[in-house]
Amino acid sequence: MRSTSVSILLSFYILLLWSCANQTTPMGGPKDETPPSLIKSTPTHKQRNFKGKEIELVFDEAINLNNPNEEILISPRSDQKIEFKVKKNTVTLSPEKGWNENTTYSIAFREGIRDITENNAPKNLKLAFSTGPLIDSMVVKGRVKMALNTKIPEKITVALYESDTFNIFEHSPSYFTLINDKGTYSLENIKSGNYYLYAFQDNNKNLKVESRTEKFGFLKDKIELTGPIDSLTIPLINMDMRPLSINNIRNTGILTRIKFNKSIIHFDIKAETNEELVNSFGDDQTEITIYNPEVINDSLKIVLNSVDSIGSIIDTIFYIKPIKSNSIPSDFTVSAENIKYNLSTNTLTQNLRFSKPIKAINTDSIFVQLDSLTHIPIAIHDFSYDTVHKKLILSKHLPSDSLFRPPTLSPPNNQSEVKRIKGQPGPPSRPIPQQAQPELIFTKGAIISQESDTLKAQKFPITETKKASTGTLLIEVQTKKTDFIIQLTTSQGEVIEEIKNLTKYSFQYIKPGNYTIRAIIDSNQNGIWDPGNFFKKEEPEMIWFYKTQDKKHDFPIRANWELGPLLLIF
Repeated sequence: MRSTSVSILLSFYILLLWSCANQTTPMGGPKDETPPSLIKSTPTHKQRNFKGKEIELVFDEAINLNNPNEEILISPRSDQKIEFKVKKNTVTLSPEKGWNENTTYSIAFREGIRDITENNAPKNLKLAFSTGPLIDSMVVKGRVKMALNTKIPEKITVALYESDTFNIFEHSPSYFTLINDKGTYSLENIKSGNYYLYAFQDNNKNLKVESRTEKFGFLKDKIELTGPIDSLTIPLINMDMRPLSINNIRNTGILTRIKFNKSIIHFDIKAETNEELVNSFGDDQTEITIYNPEVINDSLKIVLNSVDSIGSIIDTIFYIKPIKSNSIPSDFTVSAENIKYNLSTNTLTQNLRFSKPIKAINTDSIFVQLDSLTHIPIAIHDFSYDTVHKKLILSKHLPSDSLFRPPTLSPPNNQSEVKRIKGQPGPPSRPIPQQAQPELIFTKGAIISQESDTLKAQKFPITETKKASTGTLLIEVQTKKTDFIIQLTTSQGEVIEEIKNLTKYSFQYIKPGNYTIRAIIDSNQNGIWDPGNFFKKEEPEMIWFYKTQDKKHDFPIRANWELGPLLLIF
């Protein structure tokens, strides 16, 4: 009995000691929202002539490390390994080969250090020190934005490069930092000199731009850093800057397909025999398809010229040889945008994109049907055809009252004039016929593809937009720029209407919703926005966004309401 009591008592003491030895988050009480505070550091902030190998930071509470190799940023960058250690409330950083002599280092800890209770991180914790008698003090500040919209980008690296021959796709920067949640950045303790400024996503953490998948931006002019520089804005773009190349050329008998490593914007194909070849983009603009001639004696020499969005050119020659077809023809299909009716111009428009080039259009089988007895014919001149993109565009002028007719009353009923006899019901009332919704109709056989198959019947309903259910927006422009484009867009970025070089305009018949206005400075006067070119040191064309008085970019348009004039100053 006594031994049992001793065992129970011993077990109790073991459990007590075990619970004291393990740190746990206290239960109950208010949530800890206070981040750790730095008590001291070795070296101290902005210390000169630091000769130690190890950096030590002591906090007022126990802390943990959080992905230090990614979160703790040390500039200037070094390829050597940094060892991070934590013990209770102390963090140490030890470079494998030590710190370079006569160098100013700047360390941003971001989310790399957190407390053990609620993962709170110290706010804006930075440490700068010098291993020599001087500490660099140059500063570059600004913000990063998206070039085409007003969204604040996230997790963007901002970097400085010293060499004129550097390449952001191949080389690492001299100094770098990350933007905050407001899109602003601050590069501090920089050595005076001349630099190039860039911003980019760094998804794989190698401090180089992968242009195929990562956004980037740059300022074309070198900045002379002899004093603090503020308010430098870098616009971000998505642009594949890889050299253009052909992945493969494949002959299936009926078609020859040329596959590129990236999208192209233009191409030209010529046969040695000067024979006209039917050609177009494939499923997307990374592929060209050519319909092979029915008769090829031996082989047909083809000259191909292609250009991508950054001006890279491929001039090449290849040959098409006669082979038996080994492919199964695909279905002939169409994708269509929503059909639109413009109340300002009384124009019906529809854009159709086909899976194959078109050989023939039978307009007898295409019409606008108003009801079971009435239709409006479509003529061949109402269409335009983009062969390369396999896109058919309908633009038909139709007065609103002919497309959306008021209901027609029934003819008078003579019996309605007869007096009712007491006790007998009057003549039955005739219902007023309702106007059917107009439809754009393509019957089967209306469109024939290059492979001689026909498109299935298609119907596209035409919805009436009542003038009273739309709004109007008036704008006035004040600018010294002579060439610009004003675009009215939805809050999602869809362009509703655009005008060029007009200082006063009325956007009419706008559906209720939230909209934005942007102005493109058309520097090269080509009528479109250009994304620039890193290799040619051409920045994207500037885009200015309208802001309301309460600093918002979007504003509401309401039904049967006129807004403005909004003053656009850029």
